[in-house]
Amino acid sequence: MHSSTIASVALFAASALAYPTPTGSSVADIAGGSTPNGTPPKNISAAAIADFQGVNFLENMESAFFEQGLKNLTAWNYNGELDAAIEVVTRVHAQELIHVQTAENILNHFHKPTFSPCQYQFPVTTAEEFLDLANIITSVGIGAVINVASSLALTDPGLVPGPASILSTEARHDAFFRIAALDLVPNPTPFDTRLSAAYALNLASPFIVPGSCAAMPKFPVIPPLTQVKPQGYQHGTTGTGVPIQFTVDADVSGALFIGWVNQANVVNYTPAKMVAARVVETVIPEGLGGMAFAALTNTQTATDVNALTGLTLAGPAPVQIS
Repeated sequence: MHSSTIASVALFAASALAYPTPTGSSVADIAGGSTPNGTPPKNISAAAIADFQGVNFLENMESAFFEQGLKNLTAWNYNGELDAAIEVVTRVHAQELIHVQTAENILNHFHKPTFSPCQYQFPVTTAEEFLDLANIITSVGIGAVINVASSLALTDPGLVPGPASILSTEARHDAFFRIAALDLVPNPTPFDTRLSAAYALNLASPFIVPGSCAAMPKFPVIPPLTQVKPQGYQHGTTGTGVPIQFTVDADVSGALFIGWVNQANVVNYTPAKMVAARVVETVIPEGLGGMAFAALTNTQTATDVNALTGLTLAGPAPVQIS
């Protein structure tokens, strides 16, 4: 893996702290609330500063995604069939703007640099494609928030309530997108799936126009792993031996495995084999649900997502199980 400076769309909510709200009352009114109004902390760790700088950068992209989505949904709303989606996404967009401002307020309080938005490109041409991508982006964001909360628990325990409290809001977002885009149940699993920062960043990087960012956080680039067969969500295929194939944007050899990251479980491995040039095949193991993430590796030693990240040859690929 090598370093890049492309940002993630990972979702995050800042901690419940007090800062002004220069975003304006109209945004706060739409969002249902403003930036937190508690007392800022006296001290903060370097690791937490890095987290909030990443959050600032990531939420800029998230906000841009929903802003563009609102414009597109309005243009596609020929007979009013998208009125409900527009209402929900309007509120989601405002809430993401509040998250951006909260992260910036924390950084400004400690006189640390903030990030300005980049230019973004999102491959959607219909309302269905937008809502489907919103489901994936939100799932990635939830996983990233879980990881950040876990990190803050070690370095800055007093900051944990903020990201912890946002998870329920993001889950409500995701529930809507699951129903609207895929007609799936809103609550597929008892636990959501944690993602490493590097995984979330790699999943997000294709949406940022190269060279468009004035400044960017660095992250290790991992070659992409893309599900190609079968496409769509994989309900009913777990543990059945039905093959699933991915394209691999890298030359790989030797013993290969897919590490499956899902819910609060240890990494589950299935043997993988090359079936064509840069095409790898495996099966989905039993016991997965909701959104799982598949990573190509040549070992079965890692038990959690952060350990697996450092041993990943390609990926991760989001796989909608149920």
